[in-house]
Amino acid sequence: MKKKIVFGLSLFALMFFFGGIYIITTTETTIYDLHRLSQLHRTIAIRKDLLLSIEKNQNYIILRDTNPLAESLPDDNGLADTFKKCLACHQTSSSEETIARLQQQIKRYLHLMSDIFATPSREAVSKPLVNEALKLGDDMIGKIEHIINATSDNFNRQEIDILRRIDKSKNILFMLVTVGPFFAIGLAFILIRGLTRPVKSLLDATRRLKAGDLDHRIRGLRGEFGEVANSYNEMVTSLKKQMEALQRTEQLRICGEMAAGLVHEIRNPLAGMKVSIEVLLAELKLEERDRDVLVKVVDQIKHVELLMKNLLNYARPAAAEPVSVNVNKILEKTVYFIEKHPSSVSGEAQRQVKKELDPHLPEIVADPQQLQQVFFNILLNSVDAIAEGGIITVVTRYDETLGAVVVEIRDTGKGIPAKLREKVFQPFFTTKGKGTGLGLAISKRIIDEHGGSIAVANQVSGGVAFMITLPLKPQDKGGAA
Repeated sequence: MKKKIVFGLSLFALMFFFGGIYIITTTETTIYDLHRLSQLHRTIAIRKDLLLSIEKNQNYIILRDTNPLAESLPDDNGLADTFKKCLACHQTSSSEETIARLQQQIKRYLHLMSDIFATPSREAVSKPLVNEALKLGDDMIGKIEHIINATSDNFNRQEIDILRRIDKSKNILFMLVTVGPFFAIGLAFILIRGLTRPVKSLLDATRRLKAGDLDHRIRGLRGEFGEVANSYNEMVTSLKKQMEALQRTEQLRICGEMAAGLVHEIRNPLAGMKVSIEVLLAELKLEERDRDVLVKVVDQIKHVELLMKNLLNYARPAAAEPVSVNVNKILEKTVYFIEKHPSSVSGEAQRQVKKELDPHLPEIVADPQQLQQVFFNILLNSVDAIAEGGIITVVTRYDETLGAVVVEIRDTGKGIPAKLREKVFQPFFTTKGKGTGLGLAISKRIIDEHGGSIAVANQVSGGVAFMITLPLKPQDKGGAA
């Protein structure tokens, strides 16, 4: 839009600039042409005066020749002055030779007149002298008439040409004066429309956004307004995604509250069922087949209780009780439980755990029970993932750059497929037949509440590596104490 405004203003400036130049040039040309007409008219008038002077002198000569008693003298000085004016107009004329001959004839004519009128009164004038003067005067009259006729024709042609140009210039100036303002108004309308249309589109879009229309997009804008429109479209797209995420979050919250309430209502009768079946197993003499069925029922009830317990922990997590703890000690205790876990007694190598713990690890402020739950969930997943002879490696170190304690738990299992790696921390996602899918989701929530981070990645050599970062103090969000 800035370019359009600059272009419009430049167009206005150029229009007025060239219009002004045209008006000035036309005015000067018209004045010059009118001056030329005036000069031509003056030239014709002088030539006519010269012609009249010669004719008057011719009459005087005739009168002096026919009437010796005539004592009046012609105005020879007037003829000379008139011819001087005529010469002034022909200083740069192309007919200098004709003018020179005419000048010589006038001088001779004036000399003859002096001789004629120098004759005393009552005496006859020399006839040859009179004839020569009259002949010379008639010749000059013919030449001057010819010049006057040629000049008049040229004057008429130039007058018509000049008047035609003046009329054309007048029409153009009239168009500039009448059409120019309309053109300027039209150009201003186009510029203003080009400015107001994008603003109107943006205003309409903001009103639609205010009304809750998140599907409307601004199209067809360019330049700076196009950039604003693209930013608006990106903002609305992001806002729509965020609102959809908030809606899903709200739905999950409601479902979680409903599930937590439902779990609370189911736990008591389920516990009664388990106790009742255990009493029957202890007091009744049942066949082995029936006893196995009841034992499986009890195991399933325990599995359901574990699922409901994890669900309650996820939906209604217990408030953390942070104290100053040493992460190495929590890992030592957790690894001890894993090594003694019933599911890992099938092979000694299968539960081999290597510990590379930093002895100078600083203490952090955290809830030890919740951290132990996190480490326990990850180590259990590693135990289930490794094959015969697999190794679990637990590493701790202090990252001075982050001001945080870093815990890495690596295994030599098969790893996690790339398409499933982003889902491991989602609730109820599991690849195990008997898993609840809440262990890692609960672990991520606990780490987030402690101001840390947890990530998972496949190792180049095989297996999975979990990396946990814990700040020295939760409120520092990764800063050093």
